[in-house]
Parts: sequence; structure tokens; C-alpha cells
Amino acid sequence: MDGFELRVAVDERLEEELVDRLVEYNQDRSAVVRERFEPANLKSEPVQVFALTPAGTLLGGCAGRVERVWHWLTVDTMWVDETARSRGIGSALLRSIEDEARSRGCRWSEVTTFDFQAPGFYRRAGYEQFGVKHDYPPGHANYFFRKEL
Repeated sequence: MDGFELRVAVDERLEEELVDRLVEYNQDRSAVVRERFEPANLKSEPVQVFALTPAGTLLGGCAGRVERVWHWLTVDTMWVDETARSRGIGSALLRSIEDEARSRGCRWSEVTTFDFQAPGFYRRAGYEQFGVKHDYPPGHANYFFRKEL
């Protein structure tokens, strides 16, 4: 290998330059990428739905974020108290956050879930698996799902 040097090192300046050059390359080749990286479009909008008892105790919730330029919802957190499961709360939460995403112009939703969490739940809700990381975390699998809204 003549004419260059490989360096294994942590270098924040070079990493920042690396990211800047990749973003520049991508923006040069795609109008939608250019639009996505305009300063006003870099921030996603939070969307949250909570299930509460009449006394205000949290039974479950679903939190995510909406990206308006490419029109997608990312579900980041979904949880229902074990004592409240199988009562339709999870389905109601997911439908509600999807409805809110649709009202904000989203065309699809994505979620990741571990094998010990709820892959079956998302399949039943109409999500299609598009990937899986095996042995992540060790001994488990991390599933990637997407749903057209």
C-alpha cells in the first residue's frame, strides 16, 4: 500500500470531517437527502401516548418521534404493566401513536424489539420484519419491523 497511512486511533476532529464529507457526498447525489439535512429539518418531533388508571397511575405508554421530511414514525419505547397485559392496552397505545403519526403526514412506522419483548405483538399489529441481529444482546435477537401507515 503506497501513498497513504492507516491509523487506528480515536480522533474527534477526523471523525467530524469524515461525517461532514459523507453528508456532503450524500447531499450532492440526492435532493431528498439535501432537504433532510437542512437545519430546520434535523430535529424530529416527539409523539407520546400514555394509558393511566382513573387515579393517574401509569399502566403503559408508547413514545416515539416523527421525522417530517421523509414521513416516518420511530417507536422508541413501548411498555405495558404486566398486571394490565392482555386487556388491549398495548394495541390501543400502538394504534393511537400510529394515528397521531398519520395525522402528522407519516407514511410508515418502524420499531425494534428483542426476542424477550414483543416481536409477536408487532407482527399481529401488521408490522413486517425486515431484519434481525442475531446474538444481540448475547443469547438473544433484536428484530427490526416496519409497517405502512
